[in-house]
Amino acid sequence: MLSKNHEKLQKVIEYKFNDPKILITALTHKSYVARIGTKGYNNERMEFLGDSILAAIVAEALYTKYPRKAEGVLSQLKAQLVSANNLCVWAKKIYLGDYVFLGRGENTKKEARQTKNLLGDVFEAVVGAIYLDGGFENSKKFVLKFLDVQEEIIGQDYKSRFQEFSQSVYRELPEYKTVRESGPDHDKKFEVAVYVHKMLLGEGTGSSKKEAQQSAAKQAMENIK
Repeated sequence: MLSKNHEKLQKVIEYKFNDPKILITALTHKSYVARIGTKGYNNERMEFLGDSILAAIVAEALYTKYPRKAEGVLSQLKAQLVSANNLCVWAKKIYLGDYVFLGRGENTKKEARQTKNLLGDVFEAVVGAIYLDGGFENSKKFVLKFLDVQEEIIGQDYKSRFQEFSQSVYRELPEYKTVRESGPDHDKKFEVAVYVHKMLLGEGTGSSKKEAQQSAAKQAMENIK
């Protein structure tokens, strides 16, 4: 049985679950399970599933929308659309953070419900939940609502650009090193440095190693200029 609050969420996402327990699992953070001291399910497995379903939906949509764009460009666009930054924006549009079950310590902090990693993970879990409950077409319908109003994205794959530059000028691939990891699981921060010929050319931060590497590569390109 869903609460009135979660009944409201079903109206917001325009999908009614046949099995409400699937939705509850999608909204349950591991900190909540630890708090109540049971071996109940959290949303991590559903997030894993949703990540793949989401990638397939976005890839198909881009393939159809841009028939003349090359594979590399499509890959860049997809990476941006399924990034933590973008999924966070989508999640905030439906106030998804308000519906998440969090542990006691996190539950008292409003900002904990608005972190990029948490919202991105929950969004993926909801995609996975809809897929499990209603199949691919229903999950696709849910995601396409966000894609249809998505502003045009310009691909900026700094890492690929810097790799091409480094191979051309230095005859060597860049080396990325994770300098530091900090923060709780739901709001991790990574600091990455990029080297060529053991020279430090750029540093960057992000909520994932990939994001931090992109930031470091961007700084490296700016430093070289």
